[in-house]
This record gives sequence, structure tokens and C-alpha cells, in this order.
Amino acid sequence: MKWPKRVIAIGIIQLIALVLLGVAALAAGEEAEAGGYISGSVFYDLDGDGQARVGEPNVSNATVFIQREGEDEALVVSTDAAGFFVARNLSYGVYFVWAQDGESNLSAVQSVTLDEVNGASTVDLPISRNTSGGTQIRITNSIFLPLVNR
Repeated sequence: MKWPKRVIAIGIIQLIALVLLGVAALAAGEEAEAGGYISGSVFYDLDGDGQARVGEPNVSNATVFIQREGEDEALVVSTDAAGFFVARNLSYGVYFVWAQDGESNLSAVQSVTLDEVNGASTVDLPISRNTSGGTQIRITNSIFLPLVNR
């Protein structure tokens, strides 16, 4: 049986459409995998409890480091004027997140996992600030006893 040219042309067009749809589906899967994000805030933890409370200010222009497990270099973002940050288009995996304020005070490192179930994560980074200005002097009672040689 001989197929009409019109039927063959329609079959070729359908085959091309299926190939293009398959390529688009693969590209969409790659975009979804690289679509994770980590957001949060950086604040001064004045009472040391690790929780943001009323009266504990957010840190504007803090540097936030987001390092994927097994990689040498960290992604660096900054907090906005309100102390919030966001890092987009992150691949799935385990990340270590920490922050530094303008006075070189650091937060603790927190671990965040991005995967198919949890592609977005929020993390608050408390910074304990040394309010004494850096040097602490402790005064104790002492007695001076002269050295006696005999």
C-alpha cells in the first residue's frame, strides 16, 4: 500500500512535535532542579536565646555566605535595609549558611537541605554582638608579697 504524501507529512510533523516536547520537558526538569532558594534574616541576638524577639534589631547590609556541601567557594549575598536576604536558583543539596556583620561578628553556621520535597528554606541567623567594645577587664582582689632572698 502506498501512503499519500499528505499523511507522510503529517506524520513527520507529529514526530518533530513529540521530539520538541520531549526536549522542553527535559529543560523544564533541569530548571525545576535549579530552582531552589534560601531566604531569611540576620539579627542581633541580644538575649542569647537564638530567637528573634521584639527589641532585637535586624542587621542591614550583613554579608550572608551560602556554601554547598563539597564545594570550596560560597555564594555571597547581602541583607537589604530591613535585614532580609534571598538566594535563588540553587541546585538541590546540602548548604551551610552563616552571616557576618560590618564589625566582623559572625553567626553560627546552620545546615539547610534543598530537595524535591523542600525546594525552599527559610533560615534566621542570630549574631551575638560583643557590646563591651572588644576588650574585657576582670578585676580581682590580689595581695602584693615582696620576694625575700636570704
